Amino acid sequence: TRARRGREGRGGRNKTPTTNPRRTMASPVAHALSLGARSLGSRRVDRSSRLRRRPVDGHARSSSHRRSLAVAAEGKKVVFVGGTGRVGSSAAAALLRQEPGVALVLAGRTESSFAAAVERHPTLRSTSCAFAACDCSDRASLASVIAGADLVVHSAGPFQGGGDECAVLDAAIANGVPYLDVCDDAEYAKTCKSKSKTAANAGVPCVTTGGVYPGVSNLMAAEMISQNRASADSSSSAEADAGANEVEYVLYNYFCSGSGGVGDTILATSYMLCGEDVVCWDKGERVVTRPATQRKVVDFGKKCGKREVFLYNLPETTSARETWSAETVKARFGTNPGLWNGAMALMANLVPKETLLSKDFARSLATFTAPIVRAVDAVVGERTAMRVDVKLKGGALAGAIYNHPRLSEAVGDATAAFCAAMLRGETDPGVWYPEEAGAVKDRARLLEAASVGCDNYEMNKAAWMLESKPINLGFGMYIEL
Repeated sequence: TRARRGREGRGGRNKTPTTNPRRTMASPVAHALSLGARSLGSRRVDRSSRLRRRPVDGHARSSSHRRSLAVAAEGKKVVFVGGTGRVGSSAAAALLRQEPGVALVLAGRTESSFAAAVERHPTLRSTSCAFAACDCSDRASLASVIAGADLVVHSAGPFQGGGDECAVLDAAIANGVPYLDVCDDAEYAKTCKSKSKTAANAGVPCVTTGGVYPGVSNLMAAEMISQNRASADSSSSAEADAGANEVEYVLYNYFCSGSGGVGDTILATSYMLCGEDVVCWDKGERVVTRPATQRKVVDFGKKCGKREVFLYNLPETTSARETWSAETVKARFGTNPGLWNGAMALMANLVPKETLLSKDFARSLATFTAPIVRAVDAVVGERTAMRVDVKLKGGALAGAIYNHPRLSEAVGDATAAFCAAMLRGETDPGVWYPEEAGAVKDRARLLEAASVGCDNYEMNKAAWMLESKPINLGFGMYIEL
């Protein structure tokens, strides 16, 4: 209904755009003046823009630009548990590009999986990268692998169904090693968060859900909220209302073509999400509903256009509620072709929840469907996009878009950006969600590194400024560029 769309902040194109910072975000010029030249509020990255100042392709950026994002990580050791998988190996390769001096250990079950990872990412064929056999269910094995590390990165999913029961996190805290995971499960993230006091007492910095989404998406929301709160604080006291800086809503929307080129583990994760009830918040009320429901069409801007997305139980919903007490928080995801969305909805409605949450069933189904999924991927590609919209109770609205041609590269760049921030010492002791103040001190720098390969990246803009611009071909047909 129209009322529901308004409540969730969907909105449409404003007939008369306003630059009032209390009704929308400030203009790019205003952000440059108030937040400095490095502010992301004024940054717009688009290959089609004739005004861009430098290439947006990560491989095309100059070495001097890479050095500006790098940290002095010479000799530091980073262990990737699950590093021979697609997410872990992509993140390791991205970190090695950012930090050539870092020493990497890719921990996995078999050396053959390490060989496959090197085949996917030839840059890992380096004396700086080594393999270590590791079994997450064996605590002694974990302790041996992470001993002496400066950071351990956990990407050995699926995290659904309890995952490894936080064995890697426990080992990291016990051995005094900073910890980062790419968890995408709400319950697992909550369990990690419950260990924050233990980590703080041990002096160990930890971040959970630190990938691309969740992860970078959380930081995009945090940066917009921070910038718009600062804008509201700078207004006159006569204009300021009590509670104007409180968060009214945070809406996360994600899209990925096909499977995004991910492995069977991520496919299994997707199937298990169909068995989890969705927990979200609507106007201050906690709502529990079925997954793959509440369809919504979201405009992901240039290079992607409008896509259908559906509710799923994702950890950033809970963390946004806990961090900002936002009245409305929802996270939606959709894929292409639409047939996959329909299949997920059917699965959520017809297959018993207990079956879907079974790791063995999910892995078997992922293995069975993988050839079909790969065939479709070859046609539709692996483009991924995020759109994050926030609103403060004082009326300030802001939106952001992250649009990348390859999910497999995006998740690597994003995870590596979190690694670099932690190696710089930006994380306080404890267990943090990405958007919390203790997780990352320099959000702008991390977002800059994570968006290196984007071909459309917009931060802190009005909704109408984010929309794609379809070309009318006639006879009711449009093409979005």
